[in-house]
Amino acid sequence: MKLFSGLFGSRPKAATQSASGGRQYSADDPRLLEEIRRSVNGSVSADVMKNDAINRAMRLLSESIGMLPAHLVYKDKSQSSDTNGRAVNHPVDRLLHRKPNNWQTPLEFKRLMQALLLRDGIACAQIVRSGDRIIQLQPLAKFVVEPKQNIDWSMSYDVTNRNGVKTTLQQSDIFAIRDLDLVDGVKGSSRLKQASDAIDLAKAIRTAAKKLFDNNMQPGGSLSTEKSLSPEARNNLKTSMREREGADNAGKWLLLEEGLKAELFGKTLEESLQTENLSAQIEAIARIFGTPRPLLMMDETSWGSGIDSLAIFFVTYGLLPQFTNWEQAVERDLLTDEEVDEYQCKFNEAALLRGSMKDQAEFFAKALGSGGHQPWMTVNEVRGYSDYSDVEGGNDLPERAGAKTGASNEPAQTS
Repeated sequence: MKLFSGLFGSRPKAATQSASGGRQYSADDPRLLEEIRRSVNGSVSADVMKNDAINRAMRLLSESIGMLPAHLVYKDKSQSSDTNGRAVNHPVDRLLHRKPNNWQTPLEFKRLMQALLLRDGIACAQIVRSGDRIIQLQPLAKFVVEPKQNIDWSMSYDVTNRNGVKTTLQQSDIFAIRDLDLVDGVKGSSRLKQASDAIDLAKAIRTAAKKLFDNNMQPGGSLSTEKSLSPEARNNLKTSMREREGADNAGKWLLLEEGLKAELFGKTLEESLQTENLSAQIEAIARIFGTPRPLLMMDETSWGSGIDSLAIFFVTYGLLPQFTNWEQAVERDLLTDEEVDEYQCKFNEAALLRGSMKDQAEFFAKALGSGGHQPWMTVNEVRGYSDYSDVEGGNDLPERAGAKTGASNEPAQTS
């Protein structure tokens, strides 16, 4: 069994103890570089999820990929003992659908890999084998992975663990999924980094809003008088203002002295919070992640009857490219050249495209030939969309409703 060979290798040199009691590390100590990398990655993955639009976009894409079943199926379904054409006896189908490794469910594995893909531009898992049989896929989320292309166009991956120990894994040892990369296609481009400007601006706006509420009396007002305030009146006013700071006292008025008048500024609280700027940042994040604004739970309007169309739009333009990315990565990294001719990986995206029960009934009825339509689906194909098992005789195209065959098709004889 080949399991993380080299990733937990020899222990690095011990650090020296400084006079002050702290630990000192040399500039070339691998733990120093690893700590820097881990700090950067940690700040990206933890901090950024406080942005509600990013949080929703990451969850929407990752959980959609995670919840949908993925199977290895025969290209020629007649070769399968399973009614849906699944290669149930192949180890890759078990990894995708039942148990990818010793500690994750299929949902957890696919969700984590998709989140890493969005965060880093590439998601990698080590392929664990027993002989030639793949038995586990272990995601390398805890490691720093640097992909590189060799002179013969093959890939290799430098993997550094938290102790600074680095090992190199070959292409045959890694299951990798990459996002779009405009440089060389080797690593992929992080969507979080692409959205960094929108994230930083939204964070600055929220920080300003927090300060506004923390120091709030009634935002946007002034106190004026034609007289000169006495020291005692000035101190009393300052004390009164301090007593009314904070969100709990928002909207409460002051008791003024010596002819002071309170005047509100023209700006409202909504304008002070720059809601238009926040809305613009949400739009930018939605575009980068390919998620419609209403699915980020940020739309001010009712979804109405267009929700089915919105779901189809999201699946078609947001998720289908991700499904294809996964499917082709599985075939490249987990199947041999001979197996690629026989099997294919398939996500069941039909579960997200079913629409309402009424729409399904009308579509399938026409597909089976009702209303005089030429049938283009078999009974078993229709049942497969609802995950029902095949029935005997259901693999033949039905006759068109109302169609006549044989002698009854001949025109009536005239006398």
